Amino acid sequence: MVTIKIKENSKQAKLFLEYAKSLSFVEFMEEKYSSKKKTFISDLENGLKEVKDIRDGKIKPLSTNDLWNE
Repeated sequence: MVTIKIKENSKQAKLFLEYAKSLSFVEFMEEKYSSKKKTFISDLENGLKEVKDIRDGKIKPLSTNDLWNE
C-alpha cells in the first residue's frame, strides 16, 4: 500500500482526485484531524469542561497568584 498526501486547494489537485476516484484499485482514507489538531481539540474540550465545572460550583477557580505559581 502506498500513501499519498494531496492538498485539495488547487484546481489540478481536485481534477486528479476525481480521476483517482474512478480507478478500481484506489481506496480513499481521509484523515479527520492531524495529531496537533487532535491535541488542541482535546485540550480545548478539557478547558471548557473545567469552566463548566467552575460555573456549576463543582470545583473552585484558581486565583491569579495560584495560576502564576503553577
